[in-house]
Amino acid sequence: MMDRLKHLWVNHRIVLFAFLAVLAVVLFFAAKTITSAVYWMDPAHQDQDIAPWMTPRYVANSYQLPPDVLRPALFLDPNAAPRRMSLGKIAADNEITLQELQSRIDAAVEKWRAEQDK
Repeated sequence: MMDRLKHLWVNHRIVLFAFLAVLAVVLFFAAKTITSAVYWMDPAHQDQDIAPWMTPRYVANSYQLPPDVLRPALFLDPNAAPRRMSLGKIAADNEITLQELQSRIDAAVEKWRAEQDK
């Protein structure tokens, strides 16, 4: 094994570096995919009550909703460019409480899930 590595190091150094770089990228994305799957499969992270720090993307992942279903509930323009915005800021900008925003999200979730069950 060491002889083979020495041979690669001496004769094919660029190819070895390229292989190691590709391997590092693959391992990074594999780890990211696995940690994301484990996080969102945890029942504690599914259908969470909203908090001011949450973003629309976090809520969409928690409720397993497509973004176009959630945008109207959060007063977001579907044609606008995506921005990082917390639910606390969205509620404040629209002069509603987080509980009212939670009610809007719950209504959108119920409607979407009822359509999916048909």
